[in-house]
Amino acid sequence: MFNSGRVGTTTTVLLLLLPLLTVISYEIGVEIAPVASATSGCGNEQTTVMDLDKVESFSMSGEGMVGEDDDEWGFDESEDDGVTMRTLQPLTTSFYTSFQLENDTAVGLRMNLTTGWKYTFCIDILPLNDTFDKPVEADVYLLQEDDYKQYQWDFDSRNNEWDGMRDDIAHSAPWLQNLILWNPFRDVHYYEKVGDVEFAVALDHAEQSYSFWDDNPTPKTMFLMIESWDNIRDYDASPQNTNYSVDVTVLVEERFSLPNWTVSMVCCGGLLGILAAPFLVHSRYMKAGLDAVEAGGGDMMPHLETASERDQTTTEAVAPPQG
Repeated sequence: MFNSGRVGTTTTVLLLLLPLLTVISYEIGVEIAPVASATSGCGNEQTTVMDLDKVESFSMSGEGMVGEDDDEWGFDESEDDGVTMRTLQPLTTSFYTSFQLENDTAVGLRMNLTTGWKYTFCIDILPLNDTFDKPVEADVYLLQEDDYKQYQWDFDSRNNEWDGMRDDIAHSAPWLQNLILWNPFRDVHYYEKVGDVEFAVALDHAEQSYSFWDDNPTPKTMFLMIESWDNIRDYDASPQNTNYSVDVTVLVEERFSLPNWTVSMVCCGGLLGILAAPFLVHSRYMKAGLDAVEAGGGDMMPHLETASERDQTTTEAVAPPQG
């Protein structure tokens, strides 16, 4: 005989044991589920040259604020091909570009990343000097627009210790560092002392800035920085006294994502369901006996017959008829 309750229980137990079976199969060499891997597909798709309406390239060089012991104190007069902060269109197409990264400098890409798209970054760094026999060590960061401004201050002040204040800031409390120092995007997109790196990012909300005087928000761009100078972070690469060639490929593919309000809907719905469960159970319990009473059932609360009730019933049953 088919028992639906038993089948449901068995299915539930198997689903709960499936992760354990997967681990056991991995240990004995039997593959139940394929091993998950993050394949970026770098170099497997057709890319085009960089669209200047969507991406801006720039470099950072010069001495910035010179040290206290120098004869001339202030900003260095060397020219710097800095970022223009012009308006960029949303990045929706893949592209490829290359740079020359000189020692103690940085190169970057400014992009207008938007929601609904996944961006895969592939960076390859090679020394221009064929006799360079040390491992390639450079740093790659993905920054938001506000953090880039602090990053630029860090670059300009790298040759000035400010009477030890720069080192004090670098090792200050985390809450103070978050206020005055730059941080990688989501605190995870930093890749230090690398020769090549691949990573992907997708935005769950648009990066925008709002003004009290303007109702229309302004898109905030993102910065991909590739550097060979000693920044304020402790574990970054030091200058290697050599120049590099940098190849950057950015793959863009459309991505489906649920709206942000679905998270609130699921969480609030579950919480409301938990709160309503006792009231529903109580309501069903209170109505459980009403159906029997309305259908002509007995008393709402059955009770035992007492001795006096039994005697009265017996007397009425045997009493002779009246003539």
